[in-house]
Amino acid sequence: MVRRIIPGEFYSLEDGLGVRRIETDGRTTTEVLELAPALALLPVVEQAIRGRASRYADLDMRVFAPVKRIEREGSSLRIVSEMPGGVRLSHLLAHLQSTGEVVPTSAILELSSLVIHAVAALHSWPGSLAHGAINPAHVLLTNDGRIMLTDCVFGAGLEVLQRNREQLWKDFGLAMPAVASLSRFDQNADVTQMGALILAIVLHRPLRITEYPHGLSDLVTMATELSSVPGAPDSTLALHTWLQQALQIHPRLAFRAAVDAQRSFADTTGTTASRRAGVMALQVLLRTTCNEVRRQPALVVHTRRQAGTDSVVPSADASRPFDSILRAVLSNATH
Repeated sequence: MVRRIIPGEFYSLEDGLGVRRIETDGRTTTEVLELAPALALLPVVEQAIRGRASRYADLDMRVFAPVKRIEREGSSLRIVSEMPGGVRLSHLLAHLQSTGEVVPTSAILELSSLVIHAVAALHSWPGSLAHGAINPAHVLLTNDGRIMLTDCVFGAGLEVLQRNREQLWKDFGLAMPAVASLSRFDQNADVTQMGALILAIVLHRPLRITEYPHGLSDLVTMATELSSVPGAPDSTLALHTWLQQALQIHPRLAFRAAVDAQRSFADTTGTTASRRAGVMALQVLLRTTCNEVRRQPALVVHTRRQAGTDSVVPSADASRPFDSILRAVLSNATH
C-alpha cells in the first residue's frame, strides 16, 4: 500500500515550491503550502500568483483544486487550497517503481485518459486558460476515481522567473517545449507537460532528471513496447504517435492544445469493452495500491526523484493480487 500523510505534519513534493501540510476540521480538508523563500521573497512572483488565483477564482470545475486564500506574514507566503482525499500521481509512480507492481494496461490508459480530459476541460474555457505547472506531483487521483489538477496558480509565478527549459526541468520537474526564447507557460506548454506525465504513467515510474529532454525518443519506444490493448491491434502505434505529438518531438506535428490531444487519444483506448475494463481496473487500483478509504484523506508520502537508479522491471508475481481482484470485479460486473 502507498503510505498516507498524517494531517498536521510537514512534507515536500520535491517540486521546488516549498513545504506543505494537510489541515482538516473533520468536514473539509485543505493543503497549506509555505512557498520556498527563494520564491516568496520575490514581489513579482507573489503578484503573478495572486493575479492567477484571482483570475481562476470563479472557475466551476470538478477537475480543478481551487485556492481558498493567500496569506502573507512577514517573509512567509502561504497558499491555502482545497484538497480532497486522494493520491498524488508522483506518489503512485514512486510506489510502482519501488515495488515493481504491474498495473494492467487498461487501467493505465484509463488513468491517462482522465488526465487528458482534465487538462482539456481547462483549455476549453474562454480566455486561453493554462495550468503551466503540470507534473506528477500536481495531479491528484481522488478517492472516488477522479483526476484533479492542483497547484494551478504557480505556472504564472514560475513564468516570471524567465528560466530556460533545462533549468525548469531540473529545479521544478517541468517539461517545456523546445523554443528559441525563454519558456512561455501557455496551453502549448501544458500539452508538453501532460505528454511527459502520460509517458511516466505508461512506464510505471517517474522520469529521471537525466532523461529529459534528450532521452525522450528512447523512452517513447520503451513505453509503447510495454503497452498493448486486447482487441485493438493498432493501439500501440497510436500511442507511439500520440506521445511523439504531445511531447513535441516533431514540432510541426505537435498538438497545440489538450482538446486536440484528447480527440487523438481515443485511438489508443480500444473498444468500448476495453474502456469499461479500464474503468474497473482503475477502481481496483484505488482499492489495492492506493488504499482508498471513504471519508478519510489518502494523501501519501513522496519518494524523491532519482537521477541514476536503474529501471524496475515489473515482475509477473507482483501483478497476481491485483489481477485476481480485477477478475473478481469483472466477473461480478457481468452478472
